[in-house]
Amino acid sequence: MTILLCAPSEMDPPTIASVLDRYGLDPVPVSPEELETNFSKGVDQAVLVIPQQGVVVIGERVSEARRRLGGGVFLMVACPQLKPSDRKEILECGASALVTPSGWRGAPIGERILAELIVRGIVQPSSFGSLQGATERMRRLYRDIETVAPLSDPALILGETGTGKELVAREIHRCSGRQGSLMAVNCAALTPELLESELFGHERGAFSGAVTSRKGLLAEAGHGTIFLDEIGDLAPSAQAKLLRILEEKKVRPVGSNQWHPVHARVVLATHRDLEGASSNGAFRQDLHERIRGFSLALPPLRERRADLPLLCEHFVQEYNREHSGGRTIPDGALDPLFRYPWPGNVRELRQTVRRAAAFADSESGPISVLSLLDAVQRNRTSLATPGIPFDPAVDTWQTVHDRARALYFRTLLEETGGNKELAAKRAGISRSQFYEIFKKIDGAGDGPEEDG
Repeated sequence: MTILLCAPSEMDPPTIASVLDRYGLDPVPVSPEELETNFSKGVDQAVLVIPQQGVVVIGERVSEARRRLGGGVFLMVACPQLKPSDRKEILECGASALVTPSGWRGAPIGERILAELIVRGIVQPSSFGSLQGATERMRRLYRDIETVAPLSDPALILGETGTGKELVAREIHRCSGRQGSLMAVNCAALTPELLESELFGHERGAFSGAVTSRKGLLAEAGHGTIFLDEIGDLAPSAQAKLLRILEEKKVRPVGSNQWHPVHARVVLATHRDLEGASSNGAFRQDLHERIRGFSLALPPLRERRADLPLLCEHFVQEYNREHSGGRTIPDGALDPLFRYPWPGNVRELRQTVRRAAAFADSESGPISVLSLLDAVQRNRTSLATPGIPFDPAVDTWQTVHDRARALYFRTLLEETGGNKELAAKRAGISRSQFYEIFKKIDGAGDGPEEDG
């Protein structure tokens, strides 16, 4: 599939193209001048990057691009954040979709374009069983699951909290063809004594409260799968017993002298650094060596941001099925989510979307944009991570104040994609005050140009 990519040189078109090229697309970079003069090569999709311009200029360029490309080409426009009325105007000029990247060079632009291609189904696959995502990292994970699933060896799932480790374990079990169900145990939620009883079982009278014998989950799972989550929190005694079970394929209940065969496949998961833990003695090195052979690494959401719209749409539809509704995502509501690092990963995103769906004005209307933006607002300070250097021996308060003001307004302008009106609104000042401040920052008469 050929995608025409029209972007000015300062936007780093080769990097944007490289993001798209990895997905079997055929990006053809052209300069704005080439598009405006003569471009007759047939294309399936087109992307027009127009940073830091007013709505009039954007509209003119979109109209010209539509005239050159014809009416049958899908035209995506990457531009600064716009007011609803301005978005409508640009769409009327011929744009098929509007997106706002989280940054205006190379990779962030390509990432946001890719996200739109994914959610529109142009880039496939979009799911793998219960897993959602079409980015390169997720497609690699799908291939790893298919490779590991039929084996009998232990599988180790590594990933931050909220990345979906249990979902991956369930997909491994589903693809394994094993008879029986998957049994999940959160190792961090149980004391060492209870954990050993849960996994290995116990005999009557083995400890206080053991009034009857109990079969452990390792044996109860039969020929199915046992999923041990947060394996990094296992006590040393449990680690030793688990190693023996993996080596000998048999288990001895607590308080028993009898060994019982274990037929279940063992899948383990942790958010901890087992490599470091085994080096410093916090985790048995021999156990680590035994389980690390078939490891699957789950990417955090911040490394697969292009999947954000697809995931949001999936969670909204999930909510609609549960509550018999027809809630939708408003146009342009997802762009700010690309600026948030999502420390809670997919789990946090799901809760954010469900909360927004719950506060929708109607069961068949758009979800609450304010609720969606809440996650971004909570971490907005991350947008201005650079510190303010100063030397208390020589710098006055006014000097430090001026540096902080310059950093704030430059970061704000970058975040709004060069939209001065929106930047002034977020700063809580008038447009004229905004320009006066920039005159002081950049020198008299050197403030931002007026929007067209």
